[in-house]
Amino acid sequence: MLSLHSGEASVSDARALAAAYVAEHCPTVDAATVGTVVTELVVNAVRHTSGPWLLVIDRAGGVLSAEVRDASRELPGVRSGALDGSGGWGMHLVHALAPSVEVTVDGPGKTVSARWPDLPAQAA
Repeated sequence: MLSLHSGEASVSDARALAAAYVAEHCPTVDAATVGTVVTELVVNAVRHTSGPWLLVIDRAGGVLSAEVRDASRELPGVRSGALDGSGGWGMHLVHALAPSVEVTVDGPGKTVSARWPDLPAQAA
């Protein structure tokens, strides 16, 4: 398991460490894809909440999960992307790149989870 707190890691650290974890532990999942999803989830937590975030990446039961917990109970919205660079593309990317996305409001905040099946490599 990989766990990173906003007080100890930047968005780029989260992306790089997530991709490295996936490359080492989940060879059937595309590390760059997970890195992109992690980036979008962490950027959303930074941009749209006022508290800390926590990234947890784990592989269990044949599933890789990337979860970002933050201090806001507000659900992430899927809004129209703006061509002026002001955003709106993050959750579109997350939903396009992760087969399963779930938002859970829990306690004082929420967790946004993305999951990928991690199937064992086929024997040659």
